[in-house]
Amino acid sequence: MTTTLGWRDEDVRGFGMAVGGPAKVLRPTTVEQVAEAFADVRARGGTIALRGAGCSYGDAATNAGGHVLDCTQMNSVLDFDPATGIAVVEPGATVRDLWRRSIAHGFWPKVVSGTMSVTMAGAAAMNIHGKNNYALGTFGDCVSWFDLLTPRGELVHCTRESDPELFHAAISGFGMLGCFTKLGLQTKRVHSGRLRVWGIVADDLDHNLRLIEELRSEADYLVSWLDLHAQGVALGRGLLHRADQLRPGEDPEGLCFFDPNLQDVPTKLFGLVPKGWLWPGMWCAVHLKQVAFVNWAKFRAGCREQKHSPYLQSHGAFHFLLDYVPNWQWMTKPGGLIQFQPFVPFAEASRVLRKIIERLQATGFVPYLGVLKRHRPDPFLMTHAVDGFSMAMDIAVSRNKHRREQLWKVCRELGDLVLDAGGRFYYAKDAVLLQSSFARVHGEPAVAKFRALKQRWDPDRLLQTDLSRRFGV
Repeated sequence: MTTTLGWRDEDVRGFGMAVGGPAKVLRPTTVEQVAEAFADVRARGGTIALRGAGCSYGDAATNAGGHVLDCTQMNSVLDFDPATGIAVVEPGATVRDLWRRSIAHGFWPKVVSGTMSVTMAGAAAMNIHGKNNYALGTFGDCVSWFDLLTPRGELVHCTRESDPELFHAAISGFGMLGCFTKLGLQTKRVHSGRLRVWGIVADDLDHNLRLIEELRSEADYLVSWLDLHAQGVALGRGLLHRADQLRPGEDPEGLCFFDPNLQDVPTKLFGLVPKGWLWPGMWCAVHLKQVAFVNWAKFRAGCREQKHSPYLQSHGAFHFLLDYVPNWQWMTKPGGLIQFQPFVPFAEASRVLRKIIERLQATGFVPYLGVLKRHRPDPFLMTHAVDGFSMAMDIAVSRNKHRREQLWKVCRELGDLVLDAGGRFYYAKDAVLLQSSFARVHGEPAVAKFRALKQRWDPDRLLQTDLSRRFGV
């Protein structure tokens, strides 16, 4: 087949750099080019993975030996209604693109990730959550409608009302049913460009869980950093951050923070040192096994922060902690990292999360970062959500083959512990689960329904990723 498409050979990896491989990559700029790419690869008998900014930690947007459609060039915020806060975006528009457009009119995205680099299509396909999941739900709850280009070239306009089955499956469907080409999103009104923030010290895991549960009925955002090196009575200690929106007229000075340039995360430390220079120091901390000391120092700093709380902080500074140090994931080179993030029902959270921490400490795979959040169920077919807690843990991966295999084995054992407790997993983060886990996460009826939708909208199985093959989708 003759084609003018410019596929390029590239090494495509997950954000954690530990998984991925060579693929042929195309960066379309129009819906027509996406359709042409689908037709081209179908004629070749190949497969395509849809990819945004590559923020998924594992293999959700990699396709080793196949084709990858990188949609980051289709990145416009096509419209924003300052009266309603409704935005219309292309798939490659990022969280940053959206909030820079909305904040100038006194609106902020309802749900944002820990990095502003995530694309809108990626956010919908993975149905991302934020620090307010317990209150406002997932990204999919903010989506009013979307246009989906199916692998057969059909452009479908979909709403909750017009096709609820497709709507709730494409959102959360990790890119298996089609390519989002346009989305309508509802943002929320804010009355200041700042939030009121508290740092609250948690003495151990149960204290952390109890604080979040006590505050979730009144706080707008809750997220807790965990020191996963702490042991004994201090196991699971950390620093909980609560943030609340300000009421109308409560922060007149905060109105100047509707200027998008005052929301971006600072690019320099102390106004002098480019933050892009910081990751080598973090690399030293990881490879010289000083993370325990760094975490101890951070916990002590949290004690001081608690004494000076509350304080005012811009929305961007509070939400986008992962953007404070550019390329921070490079500190785990050369092996990279994986993130293990179980979602555990409320009744089992203390027991299961404690066992996970203890097991990782005992095997020497101590996460250098841990984050605790509260969640609620949602209506999406391939959901990760439970009425309970999640604990995201970043773990450095060794280049030693045996040690790497041990890490995967331990994480799969911990996955069984989570699934036995009625827990779930999140495919923007997973890199280790086996095909046998897929039905255990979602239940056989949901998996059968999803596979039937896959057969209907993509009978040739054109859309595949390393993750989808791992799960036998």
